Amino acid sequence: MPQTIGTAAASEPTTRDSVRTLFSRVAETCDLPPLPAVAMRAMRLARDPDAKADDLARVVSTDAAIAARVLRIARSAIYLRRQAPRTLREAIMTVGFHALRKILVAASARSIYRADDAVAGALWEHALGTALAADELSRAAGEAAGGEGFIAGLLHDVGRLVFHLADPPAYASLGHADERYEQEVFGVTHAAVGGCLAEQWGLEDDVVEAILFHHTPGGSRLGERVAKADRIAHEIGFGSVEGALGLDLGEGTDGGELCQRVAQVMAAERTLFD
Repeated sequence: MPQTIGTAAASEPTTRDSVRTLFSRVAETCDLPPLPAVAMRAMRLARDPDAKADDLARVVSTDAAIAARVLRIARSAIYLRRQAPRTLREAIMTVGFHALRKILVAASARSIYRADDAVAGALWEHALGTALAADELSRAAGEAAGGEGFIAGLLHDVGRLVFHLADPPAYASLGHADERYEQEVFGVTHAAVGGCLAEQWGLEDDVVEAILFHHTPGGSRLGERVAKADRIAHEIGFGSVEGALGLDLGEGTDGGELCQRVAQVMAAERTLFD
């Protein structure tokens, strides 16, 4: 991370040591969900230049739920090539080791949003909508989909889930990006909680910073993309809070066309992550 940065958890600039102190406090006071052991082993293996698809398939296959999601996501339009993968090994070969790390995070993140909790369900749909919107913004910028933007979008509001699980009535009273009230009620912002979780899961610094800064204009290039994706998710009906945010994606971007594409992808792909 940069030596001096402005976080979404405080208005004044803060040093890297201050961010570490903040993350330590978040880890001590919030019940952050751990990365599943299988996903952690597979992610470490995916970083090994000598690792083979068979090795990864053996590790991932020990968790049936994660293995099923990896196979389903590999069959999606994001990664599909000529023929849909039939086995876990083929799925890993289809997406590649780098993208596999992203899928493992997506599969792991999905497991912490309980299906029988309506609020958690709505937060998951917002997270997925934001992730898919970030992918479309990446494509519009000439970049590959399924990268850091997708993961940052997927985890940008996971702090809200932590707040909801900790104190449902207090969470229900929060407004969109009301950081001062979050500080008063929970002692920290949802952006800081999400950034701490991303760091705890061993994700890239760019992803951690994007989550920290998605409500801080100019704080992070990726964070600004996630903020735009957040607004697109609200625009197509998958917001994290009630009410319109207004859609301003900057010059040269057709917001209506982009929202339509994201809505189509969301309709086609949302079940892949269930």
